[in-house]
Amino acid sequence: MNISVDTLFAEDEHAAGAVVTALNHQDIVVALSAALANERVAVLHMLYPRTDARTHRSLDHLVNALNGHGLHQVARLVSQEAHYLVFKDPVKAWKAFHEIRNDSLAIGVHLYYAGLVGEPAEHKLDAHAHGRD
Repeated sequence: MNISVDTLFAEDEHAAGAVVTALNHQDIVVALSAALANERVAVLHMLYPRTDARTHRSLDHLVNALNGHGLHQVARLVSQEAHYLVFKDPVKAWKAFHEIRNDSLAIGVHLYYAGLVGEPAEHKLDAHAHGRD
């Protein structure tokens, strides 16, 4: 993985010779996914709401669904409420992303892939997972 601190600075900041910049977690995850784009690494950012009975039921249902689809490692990490899941396999990432997004009302997920987030990341991951790129 090759990443330069310059990639974390906006172009206008870099051109102006800035020595400091502000980042949020999305900036960092996008930069990480961009640096790992050639290795086709996907990052899922898991969003667990405050704990209540509905969340526990949803979490248990999701863990069972993931296990039922053979995603045992993902199920274990979700049961531990891991905040970021990093995948080396686009096929497994695509499958897990859709299971999480479709099988849980209380738990959210954001996809980062190849320096992209949201719908563009989904399209790129879909293409790689299904051999269209």
